[in-house]
Amino acid sequence: MTETARVVRAYAVTGGLRLPALRAAWHGVAARHRAQDGGAAGPGGDARPIAELGDVTDPGPWQAAERLWADPSSLAFPAGHGPAARLTVARCADGGHLVLLAANRAFAAGGHRLASLVDGLGAAYAAAVGTGGDPAVASFDGGTGPAGAVGALAASEGAAPSDVLLAAYCCLVGRHRDTERPVVAVRGTDGGRTAVRADLSGGGLPGGPSFRELVRQISVSAHEPAPDAPVDAAFVVEGPAEPVLRLPGARVRRLRAGGDLPDTDLTLAVHDGAPRLTGSLEYRTAPSDSAAAPGLLGQLRTLLDAALTDPGTPVAALPLETPERLSSAVREADLTGTGPGSGPPVHERVRAAALATPGAPALDTAQGTVTYAELNARAAGVTDALRALGVGEGAPVALRLPNGPGQAAALLGVLGAGAHAVGLAARDSGERVKAVLAGLRPHCLVVAGEQAAAPLPTWYRVELGGHVLDLDALPLPDPGGSPGSAAPLPKDFPTGPASPVRALPCAGGAVAPPAQGPSGAASDRWAYIAYTSGSTGAPKGIPQTHRTFAQFVDWFAGAFGIGPGSRVAQWAQPGYDASLVELFSALTTGAALCPVPERLRAHPEKLAGWLESERITHFQTVPSFARELLAALDTAGVRLPSLSHLLLAGEALHGELADALRAALPGVRLVNLYGATETVLATWHEVDGAVGDGFVPVGRPIPGRQVLVLDEHDRPCPTGVTGRIVVCGPYVTPGYVGAERPGEAFRPVAGPAGSGLVGGACYRGGDLGRRRWDGLLEFRGRADSRVKIRGTRLELTDVEAALGSDPSVAACAVVARTAADGLVERLVAYVVPSGGPDGDPADASGAWRATLRGWFGRALPAVSFVTLARLPHNTGGKVDRRALADLAQPPR
Repeated sequence: MTETARVVRAYAVTGGLRLPALRAAWHGVAARHRAQDGGAAGPGGDARPIAELGDVTDPGPWQAAERLWADPSSLAFPAGHGPAARLTVARCADGGHLVLLAANRAFAAGGHRLASLVDGLGAAYAAAVGTGGDPAVASFDGGTGPAGAVGALAASEGAAPSDVLLAAYCCLVGRHRDTERPVVAVRGTDGGRTAVRADLSGGGLPGGPSFRELVRQISVSAHEPAPDAPVDAAFVVEGPAEPVLRLPGARVRRLRAGGDLPDTDLTLAVHDGAPRLTGSLEYRTAPSDSAAAPGLLGQLRTLLDAALTDPGTPVAALPLETPERLSSAVREADLTGTGPGSGPPVHERVRAAALATPGAPALDTAQGTVTYAELNARAAGVTDALRALGVGEGAPVALRLPNGPGQAAALLGVLGAGAHAVGLAARDSGERVKAVLAGLRPHCLVVAGEQAAAPLPTWYRVELGGHVLDLDALPLPDPGGSPGSAAPLPKDFPTGPASPVRALPCAGGAVAPPAQGPSGAASDRWAYIAYTSGSTGAPKGIPQTHRTFAQFVDWFAGAFGIGPGSRVAQWAQPGYDASLVELFSALTTGAALCPVPERLRAHPEKLAGWLESERITHFQTVPSFARELLAALDTAGVRLPSLSHLLLAGEALHGELADALRAALPGVRLVNLYGATETVLATWHEVDGAVGDGFVPVGRPIPGRQVLVLDEHDRPCPTGVTGRIVVCGPYVTPGYVGAERPGEAFRPVAGPAGSGLVGGACYRGGDLGRRRWDGLLEFRGRADSRVKIRGTRLELTDVEAALGSDPSVAACAVVARTAADGLVERLVAYVVPSGGPDGDPADASGAWRATLRGWFGRALPAVSFVTLARLPHNTGGKVDRRALADLAQPPR
């Protein structure tokens, strides 16, 4: 004889269930209950205290639970054996576990509350695994006061108390999901499910509807058909005594007959009918942030308090954080008054290093070693030649040179002449370079060897009337001469008139700072102009002063321990500020600069061997190339024992890649750097622990900068809310020169007294970010990489992160394709498959599409896949998204 189970609770467990610990915890709970019963049968009293079903064929925990519910015999107990309870565990096809608690009639009637069983199991499991509670779940007890206020507002509007809480929750979800129409899945105490779409826009009313109006709207929506739309969050109404199973290190969701709620990273559970306002909030961030759930609860409480105080307040005006908390976060993001000041210009420091250690290696190349004394002498020769050509202080001088001793000497020579350097790609002769030269009209173009007669220098000489200086035509310094002395120029060396003082446009209609004398004000002159492409592809000239560049180089070299004995790779291409940083962080500190041979630069297999043989200590690159390098290190079995620092910048760094790099290079400091050319860099973060899913944060401000996250009204965004990244401080470029006039990008941030906003120079680019709960800044893509398809907003970087998590994807980039009307109609994912050339990537598109569906569900738009041997990169090393659009291979 058997009897059917009377009390059943089923849970889906994902993310790392430890079965031995669960087994030991259950046996401990069973023993305690048997002792309380005086030795009678208790949990497991049928001699089967735990039923481990092993691997089952059910796709997931929900399907496994449905099968067991439909089979009464699977949950039956022997009749007449006293109070009994059983734990059933099964591992499903998707890797998740079903954990099912069943109890018989005698257990329920004998005063054994289910809550004590569930709580005891969770506590015993936590003790067994040696950790505390789930950091992604935070419980709350608001007391009787808020519960009374919630009930009073609900009664006045003819709504349920849970409708008031759901209205506040929708406001919170809308802010964090950046949508005015959040969709929240709802499950009531009866197990019924629906979904509510809140309209926070109020039909265009300023500030949206009032909170009172939103409560009415939610009350009506709860009884309407559920919208067919992706769910942003979940809201659960539980009975006042419903226990919650917590298994530290794993995610636990209760399953109910009648259907499960959509899986989401954000769920609020409240207890219905309790005299106190109680419940819990689950918020699973990627990467994990243990402060996120309690922080979000705090924001909900702040919003709810304000709404209950004045229900007529427009929902857009309801605060998530107090003014004091916002001001505190702004001040914490302000490092404008910290860190090293700006000392002498970088070229003067290199000269000082040459005088201190003239025989030390300054550059180490395949052609040999150049000492600091030799480099200083070559630089002095360039300075003499430029002055003979009429180059004066404040004049622009263009350099079209590959990385190496000639480039280093030319840069030092230009700065020594009081001019500022304009870096050009060594081999680029297209219209972009002509546009730069025609707009800037530098007094001189410096080249070397055969490049002097190339088409671009010839065009520059003929069309613009400029001077072309061939470094190879300059005499080499006498090795026996005094350290740093230049060789005399040939008698027939051409001369020219002094460069005219010309006004170059920059921010606010100002002009380039005039040439200064040898006083301290010389640090306000420009040191260089770096050119990047604007959103239209037109080149933008971005100048930086000696003061800014010297301060940054000081910080960079000090933060990453660059000095005598260091061997710094110069991987970045000429013309990029990263190349200048690599060069001067080495040469100002007595380190050796090791230019990467051009034939190796884009070949990770060859570069891995070069990094090892050259004993490189510091290497800077972009994450997409670091991924290729990682694969090459594994293939070649290279370990890079000399490498101490791997510095990544220019692209978002995924946690999976960071973890793999740390595992392959355990003794290397891995650093994630972030910033636009307009600020050189803005933030940094050392990756010193496991990251997992999601992107690595970009960290905290570099000294001398304030890095803010602001909304469209220049108000600081609350923690966790996405806004535009704005960098303020004395080390922001004064504006653009050349093709584009400055404007909105450099509009100062105006804040009231006491707001913590420093004001002054600032740069507001198109990057989006949010402040994490641990205070770190997280990059959230660009405003122009956010697309909307059929009303659904997607961040392309999120799609790339999800696709990149598939083991069969070595690298990927996602672009949006628009129709003739300008609307996005589909996404195209360019994928480099992993597994080597013997794999069949054509068969993987189905798995990739399934991976994306698993992340985005119905929010996933149409996606086509194009497989490539490798992603195209621009000269800066970043993925070249413009080139992707020109690929001829048809998507499938």
